[in-house]
Amino acid sequence: MFFHVDESGNTGNNLFDAHQRVLSYGLLSSRTNVDARGTGIHREMTSKLGEPALHASPLGIGRLESISEHLLALHKKMEFEFAISVIEKRTYAVCHLFDDVFDQGFNPAVPWAYYWTPLRFQLIHYLDQIVDEDLLRQSWALCTDRRIEHRYGEVVALLHALADRVDASQLHPRIKEVMGDAFEFGIAHPEKLGFGTRDPLLISPNAVGFQFVFAEVTQQLRRKSVRAASMVAVDYQQQFNAAQRDTYRTQGILVEGLKRASQRERDMVLNHPLYRHLTRDQVLPPRLPSVEPAVMHNAASIGLQITDIYLWIINRVLQEKELPPGLARLASVILKRLRLDGVWMDGIRNRFRAFEEQLPAFEDLTPTELAQAQAAMDEHRNRVADLRVRAGLQL
Repeated sequence: MFFHVDESGNTGNNLFDAHQRVLSYGLLSSRTNVDARGTGIHREMTSKLGEPALHASPLGIGRLESISEHLLALHKKMEFEFAISVIEKRTYAVCHLFDDVFDQGFNPAVPWAYYWTPLRFQLIHYLDQIVDEDLLRQSWALCTDRRIEHRYGEVVALLHALADRVDASQLHPRIKEVMGDAFEFGIAHPEKLGFGTRDPLLISPNAVGFQFVFAEVTQQLRRKSVRAASMVAVDYQQQFNAAQRDTYRTQGILVEGLKRASQRERDMVLNHPLYRHLTRDQVLPPRLPSVEPAVMHNAASIGLQITDIYLWIINRVLQEKELPPGLARLASVILKRLRLDGVWMDGIRNRFRAFEEQLPAFEDLTPTELAQAQAAMDEHRNRVADLRVRAGLQL
C-alpha cells in the first residue's frame, strides 16, 4: 500500500486565526504507486494547464474544473481511497483545557466516570458553553508553556474565572458541582494539574491530527490484509515534520505494546468504558506500518499533488460550497469511499448522544441501582470534603 499525506489550514500552534479555523489532513491511498503509474495522465494535466505541478489553491476552481476528467480517469486507474482528519481548532483548545483540569489522574476531585467514560464528552460540551475566546487564549498559552511553574498564579486566575462562569450558568446542579469541585482543587493545587509541556510542537493540532492519519493507515492495512506499508509520503513542513515523525514512532510503540500485552491486559483495554464505541481492531490495530514517513516536496510527488486537490475539494464539500459539474462528479466518487475522523464539537456531542441512547431510562432503574448510584456519589462527595479539609478550605 502507498500512502500520501497533505494538510490544509496550518497555523501551527496559533489556534485563533479567524481565517483558518480548521486544520485538516488528507490521506490518499492506493495499492500501487501513483508517482510511478500516474505520470502519463499527470503530464497531460500539467501540459494543459501550462504548470509544472498541480496545486489546488493557486489553480482555483475554474482551472481545476478544466482537468476534472483527467482527475477522474486517474482516480479510476489507481482505485484511490481518501480519508480526511479534521481538527476544529477551538474545539481542540477546549479539549486541551478539559484534559489539563479534569484528568482524574491529576485531579482527585473529578469523579472517575466523568473522565474515563463517555461522560467526558458531556463535560467537554458544557465547558465549551462557558468559555470564551479570551479564556481559551489564556488556557492555551498555559497549556503550551515550557516553564509553567512560573505561571501558577495565572492558572489560579483562570480557574477562578471559569468557576465564576459555572456558578452563574444555568447548567444542571450536578454538572455545576462536578466542575466546581474540579476548579476548586486546581485553585488550591495548580501545580498538580496538567498545564505546561516540555515541547509545544508535540501537542500541536498538527501532531494530534497525524495520530488520526496513523490510525487510518493501520486500519487500511488491516482491511486490505497487507502486512506493511510500502510508502507513507508526507508533504514537507519545516516546523512540524519532526513532530509528525515522533508521533508516528510513539503510536507504533503503543501498537506494539498492545500486541505483546497479556490477554488479561488486552481485555482490560477492550472492555474499558471509554472505548465502547470502537471495534476490537480499532482498539487493538493488528497492523503496524514498518516504514517511517518519507518527507517529500509537493512538486516531486504526483500523489501529494492529488492529495492536495482532493483535500481542497472535500473541504469545500464539508463547508457546503458549490462545485462545478466535473469536480462535483469527482467529489461524488471520492465520497463513496471517504473516511472521516477528527476533533470537532458536533462530533463530540454526537458521541455522547450515542452513549446516552445505550443507557436505561431513569424510570427503569431499580431501587438497588439507584441506591448504588447514590452511594457512589456520596462516597465521592466525602472524598472531596476530605480534600477541602487537607487544603484548609473548609471552615
